[in-house]
Amino acid sequence: MLERSCGTIPYTVKNGQILYLLVQTGDDGVCGFPKGHMEGKETEIETAFRETWEEASVKPRIDPGFRYEITYHMRNGNDKTVVYFPGNFGEQTPSHNPGFERFRYHLLPFEKAFAMLTFDNAKAMLKAANDYLTK
Repeated sequence: MLERSCGTIPYTVKNGQILYLLVQTGDDGVCGFPKGHMEGKETEIETAFRETWEEASVKPRIDPGFRYEITYHMRNGNDKTVVYFPGNFGEQTPSHNPGFERFRYHLLPFEKAFAMLTFDNAKAMLKAANDYLTK
């Protein structure tokens, strides 16, 4: 069975430097980006926006000009495809959104964000997104 989710690579720009927002679970310490399952007839971008709001309380301006897809095999035997878009959240402050999962938040420049990500496919995606955003 193939599961489908969408998310963002949230970022802001401070003093001319791009800072990426990583979310880290408290249970297993996995560090990545906001994402979640598509609901109803949502588009990929609508899902990415909603999931970012639910997980980090920021409303990103999503850039549809960059779309990155990751597919992997999950422990439950299913395959999962996740589509990500960059999303600039400007001056908003990431925080826990009551009623949704609780995460730790890390706002980091590229090199530190790259080092903190748990999975290699997320690192490859961050590199591609950073190349896109700094072109």
